[in-house]
Amino acid sequence: MAVINLIAQEQQIRRQLERKTRLLGFGWLSVAGVIGAGWASLLLYGSSLNAQRAQVEAQLTELRPTLQQLRQTQAQLTALQPLVETLQNAQKDTRRWLQLFQHFSQHTPQGCYLTGAELGKRADPKKPMEITLKGIAENQQIVGEFMLRLNQHPELEKVRLDYSQERALSEAVSAVEFQITAQVKGTAPQQNTEQQGGQGGSQ
Repeated sequence: MAVINLIAQEQQIRRQLERKTRLLGFGWLSVAGVIGAGWASLLLYGSSLNAQRAQVEAQLTELRPTLQQLRQTQAQLTALQPLVETLQNAQKDTRRWLQLFQHFSQHTPQGCYLTGAELGKRADPKKPMEITLKGIAENQQIVGEFMLRLNQHPELEKVRLDYSQERALSEAVSAVEFQITAQVKGTAPQQNTEQQGGQGGSQ
């Protein structure tokens, strides 16, 4: 009986070992499946990335001529910017001179006649532009009245009388020849303004 019991126990132990071996085999197969699926996913993801990269490179290749044209256009605009600024400043100056001469035509006193004008000169490169007016008036009082009206113009400042002298037009008629100079507001170079700001900040 003892021998039979030993044989039965041995068979039972063998069956248990076989069962565990099968379970381990299934476990390894499951792990291998998971790893295989993971590698497959990685390969698919890598293929997707490569496809997207190829698509982006193709789009960049198509857009390269357009980008080159944009760069050329930007370079041309940059090169033209000084000319555009010059034209804008010239247009602004033209409007200013027209407004000034319109003012002169409407506010020159009776008995005062302008014979010449010099625009845009600078006695000092750091100061605003100047306008110089030459003319003839019936008397000194009219010259003073004309200067007063110039001082009231919003775009003129520092109006000064360069000279006024009596001039005989005929044996019986005389007049006063004069020259007046004024600075035009807002025409001082920017560099001058920045320097003044820097000096004010340092103080």
